Amino acid sequence: MRKFDCSKWPNRVNCFNFFPLQLFALLSLQVTLTVSHSSWDQWWAYDGISGPSYWGILNPKWSHCTKGRKQSPIDINPDSLLFDPGLESIQIIKGDIINGDLINTGRGLKLGVDINSSITITSGPLSYQYSINHMIFHYGTQDDRGSEHRINGVSFPGELQLYFYNSQLYHNWTQAAQESNGLAVIAVLIHIASSSEEETTATSFNSIVKSIEHIKYKGTSHKLESMSIHKLLPTLDHYITYEGSLTEPPCHETVQWIVLNKPLYATYQQLSLIRNSLNIDGYGDNYRPIQLTNYRCVRTNILREFNTTIDEMSQSMKDNHHEFNKKRICGNKGYVTYKANIKRDLDGD
Repeated sequence: MRKFDCSKWPNRVNCFNFFPLQLFALLSLQVTLTVSHSSWDQWWAYDGISGPSYWGILNPKWSHCTKGRKQSPIDINPDSLLFDPGLESIQIIKGDIINGDLINTGRGLKLGVDINSSITITSGPLSYQYSINHMIFHYGTQDDRGSEHRINGVSFPGELQLYFYNSQLYHNWTQAAQESNGLAVIAVLIHIASSSEEETTATSFNSIVKSIEHIKYKGTSHKLESMSIHKLLPTLDHYITYEGSLTEPPCHETVQWIVLNKPLYATYQQLSLIRNSLNIDGYGDNYRPIQLTNYRCVRTNILREFNTTIDEMSQSMKDNHHEFNKKRICGNKGYVTYKANIKRDLDGD
């Protein structure tokens, strides 16, 4: 290989300044060529220069992440919820048992559901039938954060998200994710069990926790079988719903979000094992920051006379009261606004 000779350069100072620039240009070209032949899916994270603030810059196809007007997650303000009497219970019309591969993605936990584990939901805010594709578990390094959605500014230790695609209109997840009415996500907030009764319901996480030792490192997976979807969904009757997006690139705004009114309980030991046993990139918090609501309608079918009120999401939420004022909001005439004041003592327990 021919050497770069500075002795023949008219000005040696300029020569030595130029050489590092040449080297930098060659290295940059090499990196660019490498990236172009790799999967874009690997070039985002939850922190650093490839974190949420930069998703829309890293890839032009992810422009919704920074320019979208219907992004998720959001902070659910009980004072602004729109009561919709037409919202019926979510129905599981096909399937119950989930089989799949639990994967350490390097950012957290994802369960890729087998094709033969066909679970289909409909009704509620959904006009079509949606089939399950995968699940994602979000969590933080501390108990005061981890969930993607918040309730009145309050974060929870985690959030389980079940992703479905419109199997009536589209052939697969990839096609549905980019199209109108393409996706539906059921979100279940995770709360730490503080009583023996709540701990008995924490068995839903047993199969996941038992698999952790097999997937400590990025890219590893472990087979999960015979997991009942009903154990992961504490209620299908009462919920909050709104139109939003995927919470990771490419941030397509094709999601009908359904945030259940009851939490899924996990023990402190279960969450601690997940936090401390997985080797993942970054600092361990794998949730996207809150996005602007931008005057979207956030609807609910929760009423005071129901036993499953929103304050059950945390035993420390208290002083819940409701007022109903007839208003015309979001262009929906005849609806009423659901109001509630919800507080949570984060220093409690």
